[in-house]
Amino acid sequence: MIAKTPTRPATWLAALAALSVLASARADDGALMEAMRLEMVRTLEELQMEDLETPYFVSYTVQENRQMTAQANFGALIARIVTRGRNLTVELRVGDPSFDNTNFQFGPSIQFAALPLDGNVAEIRRQIWLATDAAYKRALESLAAKRAALQNETRSEELGDFSPAERFSHAEDPVSKLPEMAQLATLARNLSKLFTGMPEIMESSAAAFAGQQRTYYLNSEGTSFVRNDPSASVSVTAQAQAPDGTRLNDFVAARGNTWDEVADEDELAGRVMAMGQSLAMRRSAPAMDDYIGPVLFEGQAAAELFAQVIAPRLAGVRVPDMPGGFRGFGGPAGNPFVDRIGARVLARSLSLVDDPTLQGGGFLGGRAVDDEGVPTRVTSLVENGILKTLLTTRNPVRGIDGSTGSRRGMAPAPSNLLLTARRGMSREELRAELMMLVEERQAEFGIVVRRMGNRGFRPATDIRSFFGAMPGQTRVENPKLAYRVYPDGREELVRKAEFTGITDALFKEIIAASDASTVYSSGFGGVVFGGRVMPGFGGFVTLGRGGRAGAVSVSVPDLLFEELTLRKPQGNVPNPPVASHPSFGE
Repeated sequence: MIAKTPTRPATWLAALAALSVLASARADDGALMEAMRLEMVRTLEELQMEDLETPYFVSYTVQENRQMTAQANFGALIARIVTRGRNLTVELRVGDPSFDNTNFQFGPSIQFAALPLDGNVAEIRRQIWLATDAAYKRALESLAAKRAALQNETRSEELGDFSPAERFSHAEDPVSKLPEMAQLATLARNLSKLFTGMPEIMESSAAAFAGQQRTYYLNSEGTSFVRNDPSASVSVTAQAQAPDGTRLNDFVAARGNTWDEVADEDELAGRVMAMGQSLAMRRSAPAMDDYIGPVLFEGQAAAELFAQVIAPRLAGVRVPDMPGGFRGFGGPAGNPFVDRIGARVLARSLSLVDDPTLQGGGFLGGRAVDDEGVPTRVTSLVENGILKTLLTTRNPVRGIDGSTGSRRGMAPAPSNLLLTARRGMSREELRAELMMLVEERQAEFGIVVRRMGNRGFRPATDIRSFFGAMPGQTRVENPKLAYRVYPDGREELVRKAEFTGITDALFKEIIAASDASTVYSSGFGGVVFGGRVMPGFGGFVTLGRGGRAGAVSVSVPDLLFEELTLRKPQGNVPNPPVASHPSFGE
């Protein structure tokens, strides 16, 4: 870093003035914000290598985490983990908003560092200084490589690299204390102990988590925020094996913002017992034959299916510029929904809104400001089946103006998604509609799915990946509770089945939806790859947010599809254990 006195534009001078005001207005934020402000001012005044560009944008994000996890198997405590950390992310841009070092190959120049946990301002500033210096040098290298790669090419579209945003400030008071570790350990142990009375269960695990994340943000435009992101969760998984070797699994999960929201032991115990009973019943249930026909998704199954197929496509992520030889690897198709704005993507009776203002009632994705310091807002995504826009960050996307305040982690992500239906039906009416479709096909039965799997609770023995789906298709998790439904009203549980040929286009062919909805939350862990957010709705117990988006909630009605394909799971199955379960032998 070479110190000099370069001529700075008026916008930088205004930002410096704003930082001075913030420093006096929020002195109670403590040593951390003081160190961030001091280093930001110094960066704006001094950071320039001889005859090279100065950064036109810099942001500091510090995430301070306190987390507790307890895990137990069959009544035995396996792990108790307590972590605390303070991590810095520096994002830096050189060039100008129309053409900078970002949107090239694998993204912007970002540097990470661990910061001290105490109020040592000097050491905090030293770490910020080193990380900023490294990010600046990487940004200069990336900008030079981008210019060289594109100098003999004509860009397919003239799209800038950074969109403007107004200066914004926001601060939240610290949240309440975490529960005692003993509370987490006791709940995990008690829930896992329930399986000691279930000889059909081969493997199980119960985990309890509580965490607090406090995010501090400051950028060179004068925007700053301090935001709380508390979370708590309980998850229980179990596996069984049918006499023919077929592996079966299921999960129970609860998520909230505070420990009290998820720690109802009686309610959780009832759900765990019901899961164990359903796994035992599935062991002796008939295998699934190939099926093509109408399928009704109820409750959690409808919400999980929507979350896995549609939610990742709502992120407006552009395909980065790449040298010609790398374009195939980068996935030039990107998110197909970018090209469908103004086209129909859902049934005409369905509309979809992202609403980060919702709090309570099971909605966990709300926040006042996104991870770039842009205020969040309600965004109408789909109206009567027609895609109106996508969720975006300050990274420009063709056909969409500006940010929707949706950056969560390193990419845009939903907050609280509300899917609503005009002229929704009652559950009884939907069931009758399903039977009418069965009769039209002169079929023997229809299918009702009441529970779907979730990637975050997939057993370690299941190594399937979302990369394994055919082009244009989405690999969704298998049903956990699926039933054959006969015209006389009789239901027959299916042991195990899997969907094939699932695409987002199927959601345009939804026949009907219910008048009531299910609110369901999960961890949105999608990763950006080649301009696409790969689906990654995952589990609840995580060790820090990192690049993840955190909690996302969906409110989805029951959904009736006219034609889907299910089949018996493919591949060989392992033989059951030779000896009997040691806890239940003679």
